[in-house]
Amino acid sequence: MADHAPVEARADDIDVIRRSLTLPNGVTIKNRLVKAAMAEGIGLGGGPPREGHLKLYEEWAQGGWGMIISGNAQIDPKQLASPHDLTLPDHPSTLKRYTKLASSVHRTPDSPLLLMQISHPGLQSSSTINLSRWPWESAIAPCSDRPTVSDGPIGWLWSRAVWPVQSRQITPVDEWLGIVKKFVDGAVLAEKAGWDGVQIHSAHGYLLAEYLSPLANPNPRPLPGVPDHLSVRLHLLYLILEGVRENTSKGFIKAVKINCSDFVQGGIDEKQATEIVKTLVSWSMLDIIEISGGTYSSPAFASPESLKSPSARQSLFAHFTSSLLPSIPSPPNGPAILLTGGLHDRRLIASSLRERACDLVGIGRPACLHPDLPNKTILDEGTPDEQATLGGYPIPGSGLMRVLLGGGGNSPTRGIKLVGAGISTMWHEWQLCRIGRGVEPDPDMHWLRGLIIEEIWYEVIIGLWISMWRFWTRQVFE
Repeated sequence: MADHAPVEARADDIDVIRRSLTLPNGVTIKNRLVKAAMAEGIGLGGGPPREGHLKLYEEWAQGGWGMIISGNAQIDPKQLASPHDLTLPDHPSTLKRYTKLASSVHRTPDSPLLLMQISHPGLQSSSTINLSRWPWESAIAPCSDRPTVSDGPIGWLWSRAVWPVQSRQITPVDEWLGIVKKFVDGAVLAEKAGWDGVQIHSAHGYLLAEYLSPLANPNPRPLPGVPDHLSVRLHLLYLILEGVRENTSKGFIKAVKINCSDFVQGGIDEKQATEIVKTLVSWSMLDIIEISGGTYSSPAFASPESLKSPSARQSLFAHFTSSLLPSIPSPPNGPAILLTGGLHDRRLIASSLRERACDLVGIGRPACLHPDLPNKTILDEGTPDEQATLGGYPIPGSGLMRVLLGGGGNSPTRGIKLVGAGISTMWHEWQLCRIGRGVEPDPDMHWLRGLIIEEIWYEVIIGLWISMWRFWTRQVFE
């Protein structure tokens, strides 16, 4: 009898993770595993989905995920967070290409739900890296500023190389309302294209998070059409969510990503974030709230090893959700709480769900190496608990590159944190590029090899002409 106890315990954990969940709008997610949003790294200069996206998403669709959330789909093609972002250009072909991507996911038997993450990077959009506008064209934000990536001369040089001009402060109310319309239009397009929902990105120092932040928006401007009792900092997000609700069907999933903390002095802290989340829940507009944290100045979302969470679950933000969830209704009476970051172990995933530190578990980077992670590892009863771990793998050559580029070597708490986080992010994006070309991911790929083969050869040299054509047409016709 004792010989079978570990197997029974493992099966119980799998059953907890496999259990379906009904959202407030009545839609059911088949299990608790979500492929979290990550930039796909496909297509220099941004644009709608390409053939590489279709192949990649087909692999994820067959992997056993309950839900897939796309990488950034930027509402403004000139304002990108990375040079490979998906965008939502006002062009007749845009709907067709997003429809094709949704169809590639939904034609899979027992397919997962598919959400589009709609975004605007705000002042963090680089004019020199992203190839989406001229270097002297500024980003836009509630303030005129640029991200500070580190103290000292190296940080000063990095900031001015990536953001040569400060952001332009948005002051006209009509411009803010135009941004609201772009988010709503993006959601409407997603539903027409056959996607199951959208996630509004209001975290990581992006534009909507900047509007919430006392640091980036010290003197917020009230916007029309918002209830009088509502905090001014919530006006922008309210108008977007209300617009999405009014212009899409009830069964279309509405989600938001929000910071539990900006991890920078003067930004949103956990107490403020708790009140924001409770207010969002009170609106009864949302089906899912994802908890994240950090900005480009302190990228906790992309560098989890730089934080020391007090949670025994080793999740980045589980300590925040554990104290928050008892005060809000559980699904379907309230939105599902999605937790992403650090839950890289079957036992930890199951215990977090069982103790309601979250309702859904997001997995990002391990899904770049193992698109079939749910079927082959987490939900596979033939895989022992000791082998059902997802993270902790080394990136060959990453320590050297951190030293060369100012990212602090093998210490994630030294140097420029954004550089250290970016080195890891790029390596994982290159794995996604491989999947998109029909090639297996390579966990032994040296960082420099990835840079030369995946980025320079496939994305820059081969993709340069396509990117130049798209850039030129944007400048001439938009």
